[in-house]
Amino acid sequence: MKVYSCCGHETVVKRHYCPTCGSDQIEQREVSNDGTIYSYTTIHVPPVEFEHLAPYSVVLVQLEGTSAKVTGRTTEQVAIGDAVRFLELKDGAYLYTK
Repeated sequence: MKVYSCCGHETVVKRHYCPTCGSDQIEQREVSNDGTIYSYTTIHVPPVEFEHLAPYSVVLVQLEGTSAKVTGRTTEQVAIGDAVRFLELKDGAYLYTK
């Protein structure tokens, strides 16, 4: 997974300018696909377009080796502090597994 950083701000979203300082000197680096569940919520009654996925959890993952966090999805039961691994980017969603 790639992380983009400038002046201490790190994100998985590629940007042309740093949202903190406005610089265009964004550094890119590879980080581990591993992370830790920072927060989550389980969706039991989703919008119609996501009914086929329910129940699923929307997870906020603290990526290993960086201060960046990423929002993703998993169909497994999770708890805060669980170790997870990025599987794939599917339909714009980061999919994780324990």
